[in-house]
Amino acid sequence: MTTTEKKTQNKVLKKNRKIAETGIFLALFLGLAYTFSYIPNLEFITLTAFLAGLLLGWKRGLFVALIGETLFSIANPFGSSLAFPTLLLAQLLGFALIALSGALSRLFLPALLKRSPISAALILGTEGLLLTLLYNVLTTLSFTLTSGYDAEQTLATIISGIPFYLVNMIANTVSFSILIVLVLRYVLRNYPHYLKGA
Repeated sequence: MTTTEKKTQNKVLKKNRKIAETGIFLALFLGLAYTFSYIPNLEFITLTAFLAGLLLGWKRGLFVALIGETLFSIANPFGSSLAFPTLLLAQLLGFALIALSGALSRLFLPALLKRSPISAALILGTEGLLLTLLYNVLTTLSFTLTSGYDAEQTLATIISGIPFYLVNMIANTVSFSILIVLVLRYVLRNYPHYLKGA
């Protein structure tokens, strides 16, 4: 086999690997979405979208987050978001921001994890908390603003939703600070190419 043929073969293998990795993340997203859909306020799709951005980069991370959330929102067992286009747009915007946050975190998180795992866990927990809050506020706003609520009614709706948001925020804070640290440590030890150049 010539050098050119080897390069071509490696290029094809790399492309196929990227397609397979993206497909696995998308399957994981949808599998977790439907598995936990009947458990109130407990979900792992926020974590999956963040991890997709962190491990696959921003392009493939966005693909996983947007396609996964689109499919789940449209075919949600509790009702399709197609009936509420503004809600669907808010959900997609929220998940795009989650995946992009994961991609941005790859710039500093691997090095920080090596230096100080506790600091990395605290930052990840904070990210989980804030991203969950942002998503919940975006989806609430999409409903209130299109329903003709004024600023006072919108604020009251957000405040009244805090107990509902709180469980989700706490769950994601814990899962981000523990699970992502464990996954990232394993990846850095066994598959460092995922974070090459990060």
